[in-house]
Amino acid sequence: MVKIALNIPDCHIPWQDIKAYNIMLTIAKDMNDKIKPIDQINIMGDFADFHGVKLHPKMPYEMSLKETLKDEIRQVYLALEHLRELFPKADINYIEGNHEQRLQRYLVQKAPELFEFVTLPELFKFDTLRIQYYPYGRGQLVQCLDTDYHLRHAPYNAGKHTAASTAHNKGISLGFGHTHRKQSYTFKTAKNQEISCYSMGWLGDENAPIFNYMDTDNWSKSFQVVYSLNGLPIVHTIDIKNHKAVYNGTVYGKI
Repeated sequence: MVKIALNIPDCHIPWQDIKAYNIMLTIAKDMNDKIKPIDQINIMGDFADFHGVKLHPKMPYEMSLKETLKDEIRQVYLALEHLRELFPKADINYIEGNHEQRLQRYLVQKAPELFEFVTLPELFKFDTLRIQYYPYGRGQLVQCLDTDYHLRHAPYNAGKHTAASTAHNKGISLGFGHTHRKQSYTFKTAKNQEISCYSMGWLGDENAPIFNYMDTDNWSKSFQVVYSLNGLPIVHTIDIKNHKAVYNGTVYGKI
């Protein structure tokens, strides 16, 4: 039996790369309509940015940003609602990232009385949209379909070779976001178990002013499609370059 999952890496809405994001949606919709309905959608964290409640000092160029926290929450909700409309049969998992956790950290420091009243599931209406929520933290680990491939927002090891170091540190096949870089690494144990780890890239806009403080040269636009063949994971990381992608022999984006 074949099952399909769509893994959506960091988007940082409302600072997503709209063209890249739409290419991802178009490919997923084609799969859903022409191959079979997508079984699982995994939002890998930092889908939202929550720039308005970051605790770091605001830089001068940030003072002119037009997007308010209210705008961001609305745009993220609309994106989630659109996913549910496009893929009504899919199980949707929201794997919280460190940017979504900005909300909790802000409330703890600035308004602890509201901590239990303002939550991510309530803001984005997870119950209404039938979205399963996995909080950010040490124990975060989500199974991709019925396979031994698992997902979380952040790698277990940082650094230049994050996919390789995560694989050897934990001995688990894992997909993660957070780094905005694209990497893959595979090795086999002495018992011939294959361990594969993937850093998925991202779908944000590196030219957005909120990223001015970082070197974005090594960030890659990509996302994942995972097939389960009776529990065997087949992982495809799909590149988006200059707003073009190729999947199953079809070119997406204007040539």
